[in-house]
Amino acid sequence: MQISVIYCNGREVVINMKKPVFFDETGKRWFKIKIFILLICAAFLICEIMIYKDLNSPFIQVMLANFFNLLKNIFLIYLILAIAFGFLRFMILMFFSRRQWKRSRKTHEQEEINSKLFDRLIAYFPYIHSPKTKQEIESELRECLEIHRPSVSVVIPVYNEEAVIKKTVTALLQSRYLITEILVIDDGSTDRTAAIVMEEFSGNPIVKLIKKENSGKSSALNTGFQLAHSDIVVTIDADTVFAKDTITHLVTHFKDPKVGAVAGNCKVGNIRNQLTLWQHIEYVIANNLDRRACDELNCMTVVPGSNSAWRKSVVKDIGYFDHDTLAEDTDLTIKVLNAGYKVVYDERAISYEECPENTKNFLKQRFRWSYGILQSLYKHRKNILTSKNKMVKHYSASMLIVYLLHLTVPLIDFLFIVALISGSKSIFLFVLFFYLTDLLAPLYSFRLEREKMKPLLWVVVQRLAYRYLLAFITWKTVIIALKGSNVGWNKIDRSGNNSFRS
Repeated sequence: MQISVIYCNGREVVINMKKPVFFDETGKRWFKIKIFILLICAAFLICEIMIYKDLNSPFIQVMLANFFNLLKNIFLIYLILAIAFGFLRFMILMFFSRRQWKRSRKTHEQEEINSKLFDRLIAYFPYIHSPKTKQEIESELRECLEIHRPSVSVVIPVYNEEAVIKKTVTALLQSRYLITEILVIDDGSTDRTAAIVMEEFSGNPIVKLIKKENSGKSSALNTGFQLAHSDIVVTIDADTVFAKDTITHLVTHFKDPKVGAVAGNCKVGNIRNQLTLWQHIEYVIANNLDRRACDELNCMTVVPGSNSAWRKSVVKDIGYFDHDTLAEDTDLTIKVLNAGYKVVYDERAISYEECPENTKNFLKQRFRWSYGILQSLYKHRKNILTSKNKMVKHYSASMLIVYLLHLTVPLIDFLFIVALISGSKSIFLFVLFFYLTDLLAPLYSFRLEREKMKPLLWVVVQRLAYRYLLAFITWKTVIIALKGSNVGWNKIDRSGNNSFRS
């Protein structure tokens, strides 16, 4: 199905609408699943009855004994596999993230040398006697020094962002990169978002406010992409603040025509309580293990919409953002990879975003991420299986295994307590090894990022607390996916507490 949104200036933008992934309006899927579970329970009960005929013990005692023996064996197998997978995954991520760090460091050093040389040569332009203009000489120097400076449009999709929009746009205007335009796409806000943009930036020709009816974030992003005039489109969330050199680092990778998208380095800008501190630890780990390793292996499946750059022609060719998942950035990233383009990561492209400051908003946000990523993986399952990029297949499979681990990982804590009570040394050592491996990730990541180590004083509490929060979110994700419920965006509240100053 297609719909068109017409703006007050007469321009029309076509938006593709699809049924949400997992949505089942009939409810038949959930009914079949319940029947399947009942059949398994009935089969187990029948087996127990057949065994009971040959035994003299009470039926309930036999059934419970067999059931607990089955659970014990499953737990032990799961424990061994979980620890083995966790350790193997960490070692692989550590190896390739380290390799990416070494490679990128050499590349960045050469880029800085070329940039400084370019600035010095341009400074001598008034003394150069040549029929060529300054723009022509600059273009030749950039080509010679491999300095890429394409035109850039920034798209900010907003919906009721009056607490944060001024700071976001102000930071963009302080960027060292020459931005062609900043498109603020107001997706039918009911607060003062549009009024603040008009009051604060109406005199700036770069900032353009575009109003439209509320149709969702994907619709707002598509509107921005279709109205943008530049070759490269940078997307940023309304609660995110860019550092002055972020856009420069994002766009430099597009000198390679095979690059379709670039992911930046997202950090927490409102570390105000334990929850935001825990998220800070998580962000550092994700950026320095997963994204660095994925960059090295060319299997980056998530380019965060809060800090990303896209080649506009590529996004146009693959059909822009779809509306059938809650993770439109993940969905588009997988489409870019499937189209044969590279997706890269630049740790220098730093942004600071506002993270949830209370558990309610945290659970809402993480459920949306978890559900949206699962939707994207399921949606592209056939393309992933047939993809020529083997690393995308392997990484996608590992993400599904991570979902499985999140479903059951609190059992490891339970087994650890059981081992302490029963004195089982083998289980105790297995679980202890799991904990030690789990603690290596933040230590390694913080050192690689050169972050202050003080937050790691809370890392044990963070890892334990996150285990139960993620387990709850993952169970909710799987159950709602199986039920086929229609899930909305469920926007979280903004506090405006991003303390970063560009």
